[in-house]
Amino acid sequence: MSKKKKNIFIKIIGGSTILTIACGMIILICVLMIFDFFGGKLTKDKIQNNTEYADEYLRVVNLNLKNGYVPLQRLLYFSLEDNSLTFDTLYTMNQDIEMKTAKGINSVCIDERVKNMGACSADTLKENEEYLVVSSGHFNFPLDTSNYTVTSFFNEERIIYGENNIHNGWDLATSAQTPVYSVCSGTVYKVNYTQSENIPYDQSGNSKGNTITIRCDEDYNDIYYVVFAHLYPNSAKVKAGDKVGHWTQIASVGTTGTSTGNHLHYQVQDANWQLLDGMQFIDFKSTRTPSNEFNQFNGEAPFKR
Repeated sequence: MSKKKKNIFIKIIGGSTILTIACGMIILICVLMIFDFFGGKLTKDKIQNNTEYADEYLRVVNLNLKNGYVPLQRLLYFSLEDNSLTFDTLYTMNQDIEMKTAKGINSVCIDERVKNMGACSADTLKENEEYLVVSSGHFNFPLDTSNYTVTSFFNEERIIYGENNIHNGWDLATSAQTPVYSVCSGTVYKVNYTQSENIPYDQSGNSKGNTITIRCDEDYNDIYYVVFAHLYPNSAKVKAGDKVGHWTQIASVGTTGTSTGNHLHYQVQDANWQLLDGMQFIDFKSTRTPSNEFNQFNGEAPFKR
């Protein structure tokens, strides 16, 4: 049944009490079915049960990400009510190309295509506000290349090497030894290199691979931990305790650990190690230049856009 909300008009023929009660029950059931999605919050479970949306979302993300990130839950927020709105339409409707981010939800809800939807009612917006927040853009992108493909997104429900998996980060496929950069100002928390050959899991049997974790604890109101995984053997350019800033090169892309091919796994956690959507932290206006690349040897860490 379509999730699109419609006025329900039922003409009751006959005056019996039984018929009236029966028709009343039918109306109630229909209303409950129509409001099945917006009867509750846009929960993590609803976002994670995304197998049927994953391929289409990845296609749209790869077309549009460089001009700003719009999370899957923002698209589902509207499409589960009106499935005639395509992901292409919804992504661009929710994207602020000039600022390279997602629009505030109130700005989206003035669009003629959605303004009369239940999703744009004050009560529904209030109920779902925690899933509709626009990022403040703390971080730069971890790669300085446009030659990458998003192959898996945060919270994607997927199968890896025959095992069911809810993805805890973002996978950015690109060539082996592509430079990987710190996304923030902070301190290298851990460097863990366990693999000396750049081969995937089905050849190495090594599930850990090569990782670097950075504690982002400067210039932010909160503390974040950023994990970079599947790194190329012997590519680490930092060690635990080193200070890093935006655009410090820390390693290069590989396919070590539980990997199927060369890509960067980018993952963000809060101070309590709870997983966060790392793409919501990216400022897509930030680009690497000689003037803003952090030099760990002289401690300069400007962040210019």
